[in-house]
Amino acid sequence: MKWNQAHFKKRGTLFLAILILLGTTYFTAKEIFNRVFLLSVTQEILDDIVSVKIESIGGIKATLGGKVTLDETEAFTYRDGERKLFYKAESVILTLNAFPGSTKNIKLIRVDLEKPEIFLTRDMNGVWNATWAFQPRTESNKVAPKEEHELQNTEETENRMPPKESFPKEGINIHQGKINIEVFTKTGASTTWVIDHVYATLSKHDATLSLSPFTGKFYGGDFKAKKAQFTPGENLDSNLQISITGAEVEKLCDRLNLDNKPKGTLDAVFAITKSKERTESHTVGAGQIEIRDADLWDLPLFMQILSFLALDPISERRIEEANLLFTIEKDRFRVDQMDFLGHPVSLFGEGEMDLVGENLEVVFIPRLGKKGLDDMLPIIGTPIQWLLDIVKGAFIPLVLNGTFHKPEISVKPGYNIAAPIRNLIQSKSK
Repeated sequence: MKWNQAHFKKRGTLFLAILILLGTTYFTAKEIFNRVFLLSVTQEILDDIVSVKIESIGGIKATLGGKVTLDETEAFTYRDGERKLFYKAESVILTLNAFPGSTKNIKLIRVDLEKPEIFLTRDMNGVWNATWAFQPRTESNKVAPKEEHELQNTEETENRMPPKESFPKEGINIHQGKINIEVFTKTGASTTWVIDHVYATLSKHDATLSLSPFTGKFYGGDFKAKKAQFTPGENLDSNLQISITGAEVEKLCDRLNLDNKPKGTLDAVFAITKSKERTESHTVGAGQIEIRDADLWDLPLFMQILSFLALDPISERRIEEANLLFTIEKDRFRVDQMDFLGHPVSLFGEGEMDLVGENLEVVFIPRLGKKGLDDMLPIIGTPIQWLLDIVKGAFIPLVLNGTFHKPEISVKPGYNIAAPIRNLIQSKSK
């Protein structure tokens, strides 16, 4: 029997084409399975613990052991018709007790966020997005984006997921994260603080969520939360105990866009407690700030004082250390006692402002500086009487209003200086 070579080649080519078609079909079907089924199942699992919608992924895969990995993920919140980015992460890893769909009792064991960037916001009404973002999603906040049909097919998987354990027993774990904290006031003004290199574990006991451990970097210094607990819901209960060591004042002042940036090393401790029993007028926090190895005169607040006292801002001047005892209300930051020690003058006082540095109301009592009269700065023009009175030891109250960035200054004769401030001045003048 003779082989027909041309016929063999045709059959071989056809067979190879079928293999390629089957391979392409397999990988296409696998990608569709990953994109549709796995993402839909993953979203249903997350719906039990957060009101956050995954809307963008770079890739998704799962192992037979029950580990689901979503790469380059972005998730959003929806509230009052507003869509906002809640987090984006290099990868999100969900550890389940089994492969999705393989058992009737799927349990979420653990969630790991690799290099996430998280956005926490307090709105104009004083409500933090974390108070409702960490609650199960309900039908009212399941608002689907226009592009969502490309990532999921909830109709096909709607009835596939059995009852699940809600919060992962090994917690939500943050690795090398970044947390942006944005605070809005009633006027719509806002300020933002950043904690990076965050490592934390979010766990749940009854209705209370706890971050422990919770460490990170805060503007070049170390951030540590000894306690960080909150109960999500309309009446948020929270309990925070925070310490910051070695933060760099220069980095903290980057937002001010100053030609000469203040310098120094900042340490701080504070605690914040909030519950439904407390009203807006109640103190919700208190703490202390210490700044050492400093040079703070270039802050707008202090430059205004130099100008007001007709002191030469070019000559040698320095605020070398500072101490502040403060309290926090819902929308106000109050310093009950503060001292800024240096030369040509040291400053003692009290005051308050809102959380973004507006509505400033501060009183400073200038005193002769640490170096004494011989090292006073040159005086521009004729010495003003207030400065001469300061040299003589009189208490001259300087009142600052306006904003932290653009303060207005005046003298307020007859101001009643609180006893703690007088005692502080006396103790630091010895």
